[in-house]
Amino acid sequence: MKTQEAPKSTYKIEGEFLGFIPKPGNELKYIRVQVGERIIPIKLAKELRETLGTTLVQGDRLSVLLEQKGSGHISKLKLKTESVEKLSTTTSTQIFESNSVSSVSTTSKPEKIKQGKILVCRKSSCSKRGGKQLYRALTETLSQLGLQDRVSIELTGCQKQCKKAPSLILMPGKAKHAYVDPNDLTSLLKAHYL
Repeated sequence: MKTQEAPKSTYKIEGEFLGFIPKPGNELKYIRVQVGERIIPIKLAKELRETLGTTLVQGDRLSVLLEQKGSGHISKLKLKTESVEKLSTTTSTQIFESNSVSSVSTTSKPEKIKQGKILVCRKSSCSKRGGKQLYRALTETLSQLGLQDRVSIELTGCQKQCKKAPSLILMPGKAKHAYVDPNDLTSLLKAHYL
């Protein structure tokens, strides 16, 4: 029987480089990137570790490509990257890639890369507790903020938070929010995606 590989989605996040997470023997395997109010640990491809160890400075603005495998409620965000772009205030930027990735600019179209996903439960219990209104408010708020092309809404199966409905999960980062008031969506989405 032939096994089918799970579909992949690519996410591009931008944030501030906070430093490396040292491992035994001072090996620089992970970086910490602050996106909004969240601090995300990201594993670097082996080919990037030595290069970035000498070029990144705390406070640098980075653009990082992450990969998500799977679909629906069983998907897992793989917080590993093979491409890190150092953004600068001047006109030049530096792109660091592992050898297994040829070139981000030629292999993918940036306008098609989703920078985020919002997971909303579609089950009846959550829908009755405000899930439908939350979905409508999310689509309106994303349009108002101009995020409709960068952030998608995915209806999922049960998220095991029925008593806390309406609830949602903001990706990347798996930020869970319960008892979400549709009036608070603007500030919530701005903090996570802008």
